[in-house]
Amino acid sequence: MTADLPAGMRLVEVTEERYGEWLDSWLGAFASPPGDDPEVVDFYRRTHPPHRAIAITDDAGYVATNASLHRDLVLPGGRTVPLAACTGGSCHPTMRRKGLMKATLHRLHERAVEEGKPIAAGGVSEWPIYWRFGYGPATWYNSLNIDVRGVGWRDDAPDGDLPVRRVSGKEARDLAQSVYERQAVRTPGEVIPPSCYWDRLAMDPANPRLEQMLAIGGGGAPRACVAVGDRGFVSYRITSDWAPETTPRNLLQVIDFLAVDAEAAATLWRYLLSVDMVATIQMWYAPVDNPLAWWVTDARKLRAQRHDGVWLRPLDVPTLLEARGWAGDGALTLRVHDPEGHTDGTFRLEVDAGQGTCRRSTAEPDLEMHVAAVGAILLGGTAATDLTRGGRIVARDARCAQLWDTMATPERAPYISYFY
Repeated sequence: MTADLPAGMRLVEVTEERYGEWLDSWLGAFASPPGDDPEVVDFYRRTHPPHRAIAITDDAGYVATNASLHRDLVLPGGRTVPLAACTGGSCHPTMRRKGLMKATLHRLHERAVEEGKPIAAGGVSEWPIYWRFGYGPATWYNSLNIDVRGVGWRDDAPDGDLPVRRVSGKEARDLAQSVYERQAVRTPGEVIPPSCYWDRLAMDPANPRLEQMLAIGGGGAPRACVAVGDRGFVSYRITSDWAPETTPRNLLQVIDFLAVDAEAAATLWRYLLSVDMVATIQMWYAPVDNPLAWWVTDARKLRAQRHDGVWLRPLDVPTLLEARGWAGDGALTLRVHDPEGHTDGTFRLEVDAGQGTCRRSTAEPDLEMHVAAVGAILLGGTAATDLTRGGRIVARDARCAQLWDTMATPERAPYISYFY
């Protein structure tokens, strides 16, 4: 049920003719309007098409924006489910606290249900906002700051000596997509980008504007791309820091880091750590189970800061619990509170040989929670025991939350490589 709007405002679908206004309203709210760069605008028109965008308007123009994109979410076990990837959320500063974001999100959730999608997702700008709309933090990542000159490679680490080569243009674009798709199927939490997303790697390597807008890079020298056969790919930019009285202390910022196996990943890291005149490497999005700390001689030279990644909003709990794979067997009864009513109720989950069945139930719950908590613990990247201790889940017995974590925790930590 879409929320009521203040007088004089209406929720509309975005037309081709007004797409530029919508894009400026959204990205302008994040201080990065696309301006008149035709390459950037064309990229967004293909990755964030007008027919998936909505807005709230008054007589003067758009005052709030949002969108939901067709995507697939990788679940533990490797299956995917169709996802409503919610993005483009903004509200004009003069229109805050008027329920506009609530209205757009309610409409996107309704549309997702109409389209048969069991889940929505968001890349959340501010932690306090989205829980009340049913979103919980499901994946986590580390931002890395590496002191290159203090890091050595352990003798017992993977050799990391596979051949590397420079790539560019369409070859870089196609290789990155191929490596990502093979990596993603083994990584719960990945939201699969459309094929056109990879076109950015065939765009002008000297222009960092799109990477900055996508929050995957911060600028610097022209983008460089390196491949390890068809098993690994990295792109990066270097920012010069070399005063006459000092030795070079350049910064290397990783944009893409993709590898299908540990040997390819080790080769890419050894290459990055060996680039001449670089003192620091930054990587904004690294998996929390990244093995690099165990490959180097001094892991304290890898300064990591943990961040929340993708937030999930379940719309059909039984479908999701039956679609994902499970690491252990058991049975639990869940009471889920959904203020929007999409998946409110009590559900009995039974897992046998890693396959779950989930049906509505009248039994007393083992675990009781807001639908946002289901989103948080769905992939196993956020522990039910943590949410129980934090008061977000009410457990009949502490062992019930422990059982969920035993069943739900996958081999790989849930992770999203690219926000949308």
